[in-house]
Amino acid sequence: MFFSTVNPETVVLCPGTSFSLLVTFRPLQRCEYKDSIQFQAKEGSFQVCLHAVLPRHALKVPETVMLPLCAVQHSTQTSLPLKNVSKVLLSFKWYCAAPFQLIPEQGLLKPGQECLIAVDFQPLEAQVFQQEAHCRFGEDGDKADRCCTVLLQGIAKYPYLQLRNPSKKERNSHGDPELHFGSVPVGQSLSTHFEIFNPSPVNVSFSLSRLSGGTDMFGSDFSWDVTSGKMTPGGSQQVLVTYSPAVVDVVSVEYLSLSYRGALSKTQIKLTGKCTGPKVCLSSSVVDFRCVEERGSAVKTVELLNSSPVQAIYQWNIDCRNSVFSVLPACGTVLPHGNIKVKVLYRPKHPMTHHRRVACLILHREPLFLDLIGTCHSECQQPAILKPEHLAVYKHQWCRLQNSPDSVCDLQRDQNTLLNQQEELNSASVISVTPMEKFNKISMDPLSFPSLPFVTIEPSELLFNHKTTSPSSTLSAVSQCVSITNHAKGKLSLIWTVIQDSPFYVAPSSFELAPLKSTTVRVTYEPKQVNTLHGGELECFAYYKDDPDTGKLPCQPWCATVRVIGHSFQPDKEHFTPSCILKPHQVVLPALSGISCQTVLLQNDGDHPLTFCLNHRPDNALPKSVHILPACGLIQPGNHQIITIRAVPTEDSHKQLFNLPLQLNAAKFTKELTVVSVFEKPRVSFENGSRLYFHPTAVGSKTQRTHSIRNLSCVPVKFQWSISETEQTLIFVKPDAGKLHPNESS
Repeated sequence: MFFSTVNPETVVLCPGTSFSLLVTFRPLQRCEYKDSIQFQAKEGSFQVCLHAVLPRHALKVPETVMLPLCAVQHSTQTSLPLKNVSKVLLSFKWYCAAPFQLIPEQGLLKPGQECLIAVDFQPLEAQVFQQEAHCRFGEDGDKADRCCTVLLQGIAKYPYLQLRNPSKKERNSHGDPELHFGSVPVGQSLSTHFEIFNPSPVNVSFSLSRLSGGTDMFGSDFSWDVTSGKMTPGGSQQVLVTYSPAVVDVVSVEYLSLSYRGALSKTQIKLTGKCTGPKVCLSSSVVDFRCVEERGSAVKTVELLNSSPVQAIYQWNIDCRNSVFSVLPACGTVLPHGNIKVKVLYRPKHPMTHHRRVACLILHREPLFLDLIGTCHSECQQPAILKPEHLAVYKHQWCRLQNSPDSVCDLQRDQNTLLNQQEELNSASVISVTPMEKFNKISMDPLSFPSLPFVTIEPSELLFNHKTTSPSSTLSAVSQCVSITNHAKGKLSLIWTVIQDSPFYVAPSSFELAPLKSTTVRVTYEPKQVNTLHGGELECFAYYKDDPDTGKLPCQPWCATVRVIGHSFQPDKEHFTPSCILKPHQVVLPALSGISCQTVLLQNDGDHPLTFCLNHRPDNALPKSVHILPACGLIQPGNHQIITIRAVPTEDSHKQLFNLPLQLNAAKFTKELTVVSVFEKPRVSFENGSRLYFHPTAVGSKTQRTHSIRNLSCVPVKFQWSISETEQTLIFVKPDAGKLHPNESS
């Protein structure tokens, strides 16, 4: 019934002829079929056997597959060939358990087709793995009736990476390695490298990143060129680390953590570096010109000495063209371990004593202060000569008046705490730039008025945006008023320094002011030339008209100043395009509880004068605790201006960020200055929590445990362990005290 032919008939075969009989095979099941056909002839009968076999699915696979050596929690791959050696379409499906995985798990193969099966080995433990993978194949993967087996073998090892400091010849196996950059000048960078070494017999994939949980408010002073990679057995890779400090005298600490799967312990390296800045001092803190005749002049020299390997950029905070005192050169640089001589000129205009404390601004440093004193005599007036010892006596008397109930004025009593605090910081007595009714709310700043607070001027900065109505119109004068207040109980005489050919002048230039009274003077800007920029500092000296009844307090003048800038550009005339550099453009004030100070440099690289002015925008107002000095000024071509930012962070201002635009040349040109002010309390953390467990210890022996403490704040922290007297015989800690820099662990 499975084999069939045509209807039987008699066939006559002549000699040499043949006959073909068509046999049809119709199978019903997948099995082997056998039958026969019997032929009858005159001579007898004979049979022809019939045998039919259906096509079968056949798959060729290797018996064993060995995976490469693999690290724990990593993966290795290899492939195995899979070939359809049958003549029919074949479907296959793999069955395999972890840690092995075969890809693809299922598929179709045409007759004679071969494919590669990827074998992935992902061990979670270090041991020898041996496991069978089963492959079912046939017409349909779900109904496949045939199966083959492949033995998969793999060995897993624990990974291990080492961090090495190549500069250390003797490698200590205890503790984490350290990379010390030493002292690096501010604004410069230093690069060095360390090695990542793989002593294990397996490939290891790693990532290199900052240790989490540290102080990351302002980013890191360290940068590195490798963040991830793959290490071959016995291989090594160098990591280049660059240290670019920005804040002077700050010790930077960073930990780089080497992370890789399957590690049995933590691997990290400690990076440390200290930022150094210029160290400048004056050869003398006082320049005494003694007595100089009216309209005469005198010259003295002072040395600026730089004992640091860092170049010092300086600027004297005085307008030499509008003062009786001049310091030349007014700005410049002092080479590392070098010195420079500056000339100090005294050119008095009136018979009186003169005293002015001039600040020498140092980029990245607190300012230095130089007391300039001189006495001017004329034929008719010969006041007593002011001497350096009078300054010391005056400071002493001032401190006594601060604590006396019968002080010169109520202001002195109010400023007792502020003055003492400021003298501890910079040993300078200063007055404030704010109105006196607000004086108690802020600290005095020596850069605003380097004198004692008997006379205040409000406002201390004036901006004149002079504009003519038409190109042919004549320039006219523009005036503004300032208020002067006498806080002393004696009558004061005030004299403004008058400079010929200056576009700015004050009227009246001299007058008397009664005790505890205020008056106004008019400051006029009268440019002689159109389409230009002007700026300067107007100087005023105040002294007692009659000696007050204040004991033997020497009669010393006080100096107050007003900064002025202006322009005379016509409406249709374009202002000078500024060419300047502001560096750094971002200032981070240290997280201190007291006054903090930072400086930036505004360099005029153009061929025209440059004016700048702090633009107080309503959407980003500067808080009262932050002061920018000076807030305006004029910079000649090729010169620079050192701008000082001072702040007293408060507890309610955890982090304050201000974008301060500096308006340039009284036009739409701006430079953006970002200021970050922070108040932060000391914060530490313990690596293993606040509890430490000791194993049972026999009497007379001891057990040791390590416990790590980390400084999470932005300020250095001093710590000391305190143990009760009853437990001091049982427990002791080494070290029991120390100091941790920001982000540092011990």
